Amino acid sequence: MASLPKMPTSRDKLSAARTATINPFEYGRELEPDELADRVEIVAKVADTMLHGRKLFLIGPRRFGKTSVIRAAELKAISDGACVLRYDASAFPTITDLAARLAADAATAFAGSLAGAADRIVKTATEMFGRLQPSVTIRPDGSVSITLGMDITTGVSARVVPLLSDVLDGVERGAKKLGRPVAVVLDEFQDVVERGGVEAEAQIRAAVQRHKNVGYVFAGSKTRLMIDMTSAGRPFYNLGDREFLGPVPRADLARTLGAGFDRGTIPVEEGALDEIMNLAEDVPYTVQLLARACWDTCRASVSIGSTPATLTRKLVDNVHKRVVREQDPYFSSAWESLTPPQRTALVALLQNNGERLTSSAVARQYRTSVSTLQSAFDALRSRGVVRDDSVDGVTRLRVDDPMFGAWISRFVGK
Repeated sequence: MASLPKMPTSRDKLSAARTATINPFEYGRELEPDELADRVEIVAKVADTMLHGRKLFLIGPRRFGKTSVIRAAELKAISDGACVLRYDASAFPTITDLAARLAADAATAFAGSLAGAADRIVKTATEMFGRLQPSVTIRPDGSVSITLGMDITTGVSARVVPLLSDVLDGVERGAKKLGRPVAVVLDEFQDVVERGGVEAEAQIRAAVQRHKNVGYVFAGSKTRLMIDMTSAGRPFYNLGDREFLGPVPRADLARTLGAGFDRGTIPVEEGALDEIMNLAEDVPYTVQLLARACWDTCRASVSIGSTPATLTRKLVDNVHKRVVREQDPYFSSAWESLTPPQRTALVALLQNNGERLTSSAVARQYRTSVSTLQSAFDALRSRGVVRDDSVDGVTRLRVDDPMFGAWISRFVGK
């Protein structure tokens, strides 16, 4: 005989009501794997690269969730037995600092059991990086640092990129003995190439193309630079696969948004979710930011168990205007830091939908020259203010932060 379904208790109802007050939309941090909308295939490909000694260039603009994808893939690879050494290259003052940190982490990870840990780490570091004369320091808290003792002004380390290449060679030697998958992940990889100069690409390729025991993920947010450095005629061409991280498909993103508002028991008007995605220009970070502000607005001053305000297109528009206005001090400072030609270029971009911006017609419209516009856009790309958006063979320029673009359109671009 079938049992009757269990009826929810008062405690169950109260728990559900309290859960509905927790905003599910997060931004500004690495998302956990179960928080990602879609991205299943790309996470699997990055993890496969880590596990099988392959090489991958992961290219995606800022705010598109690249770091969260890498983190999800890292967790998957680790659960399958891999040792993952992951770094944000832009976080290190110099390439030498990056190389030393990589060497210290690799020696620690490859040293094995905790028994005689200090001796094992010193021995492992010497075996892997002996040519670089490593000096190992083990602090009281157990953390490890390595100083690469060879004078980097002479000999093999006359430049810092060869020093990094030598460390990568040492990681390969250690990985060969380790007996399990090893991966090196360098996020914001274009910073290494920019700081290392024109020889950096050839030097790093010369090292990693021989490696069979280490998987490499080279990730970068400066899409144009990353595409150029992996194109025909450049050293990184055909070194590994290229994967482009674009917007989350709208259907998947809409499902995630809908589930979040449903969790807050917030009624949703038809078209309201599309309005969030339109105003955020499908940039995942900005979608989450705007959705979070809308969620809070709908549930503002709502007592537990009562019905919040409906998410409407008008509410989304009003919240968007408020969020843009709240960031006025930051955006005003960013605007003031730009040169007059760069400001003109940004206004032209927004008023012309990012298309044909270096044509003579656009230059005449804004009383400037084509070369001045081109130089301004190059500088804005370098500063990360604008990015190239290529879809179906058509490339448009976009303001990297859609909220900044909305601020310009509202306050200075009229």
